[in-house]
Amino acid sequence: MSNAPLIYLNGVSKAYGNNVVIKHADIMIPKSGFAFLLGSTGAGKSTLLKMITGEIKPTRGQVYIKGQDITKWSKSQKAAWRRKIGYVFQEDRLLDYKTVFENVALPLEIQELSRKKIKEKVNAILRVIGLGNRSRAYPHQLSGGERQRVSLARALVANPELILADEPTAQLDPPTAAEIFNLLVSLNRTGRITILMATHEWELVEKTNLPAYFIKDGSVRFWEGIR
Repeated sequence: MSNAPLIYLNGVSKAYGNNVVIKHADIMIPKSGFAFLLGSTGAGKSTLLKMITGEIKPTRGQVYIKGQDITKWSKSQKAAWRRKIGYVFQEDRLLDYKTVFENVALPLEIQELSRKKIKEKVNAILRVIGLGNRSRAYPHQLSGGERQRVSLARALVANPELILADEPTAQLDPPTAAEIFNLLVSLNRTGRITILMATHEWELVEKTNLPAYFIKDGSVRFWEGIR
């Protein structure tokens, strides 16, 4: 289904025993779209993200990726899908003993690309995110915003179809958080990368007209600006 949305959750519920975390969620994100997943800490945002990656199977409902039900995929099919996803987390998860270049190169080394190709790709993405002159620096030499940019570069370097950003601005001051968010929006618009950003920062979402899904007490609804 070439015209299918990249992600479509159809009546998805997830329960752990008697604890229902997600109730009948319907979420649709088109290819090259940008959407927010809103909710307080512990609301179930990470659970939804893990169902999209295939790490967690829903108790009920279907998770469609490009028109295919991921819950019916084999382990190898799910692994192949995860390789097309770039992850950005609340913690930057950089390796302190590696330089900026080496941290960003990690996904490409896993793919066993040539050193020449790795150098080309890493330097190109560092220029895109504004850290072209920091490739030899170590994480402890960077500001919080720069570290998160490196994390974003690592997520982007392998040309993913989807970026899952799980609270990527939570530990940043407001100006730096806005800077990272604006960079994500720019990458979505210019690189046409699909982005789903989980956050509890209402103020950030209210400044945009981007679609958002709000989780409260397990229920997921399309957010229309009313808390």
